[in-house]
Amino acid sequence: MRWTAPNVIGWGLLCAGCGTTVTAVPALSPGVVEEPVTALIAAALDADRRLAPADSLWDPDAAVVADGALRYAPPRFAAVEPGGDVAITSSRLEVRQSLVWVYLEYRWLSVKDGLARDAKATVLLTPKPGGGWKIVHLHSSTAP
Repeated sequence: MRWTAPNVIGWGLLCAGCGTTVTAVPALSPGVVEEPVTALIAAALDADRRLAPADSLWDPDAAVVADGALRYAPPRFAAVEPGGDVAITSSRLEVRQSLVWVYLEYRWLSVKDGLARDAKATVLLTPKPGGGWKIVHLHSSTAP
């Protein structure tokens, strides 16, 4: 290949573009995000049993699917009904750059009605601009 003026200029422009800076995404570790994310999910479950909207916990465009149906209002989690108590029985958290993925199992229990329901959920969360987290996706299913 012969180096002509257009080739040299083209390579120069290409190499000049390689020097641009990229804004780094802060590294998040499971140890740093586990407590606030778990508290947020517990608050969302508690709001569901009270039929409270808890809009501050959710992205306005969050995709919510419970037992195969889209949900736009509380209760958003499968197996949860008004009243009773709800508790997370196990969870696993993964962090990927600015996305947190949580798999959890939970139980809704109504002592008054003598009912208990187990369910599983996958929750995706992203950071809020001012700090904290918001739920951007929830998929939950009542255990058979």
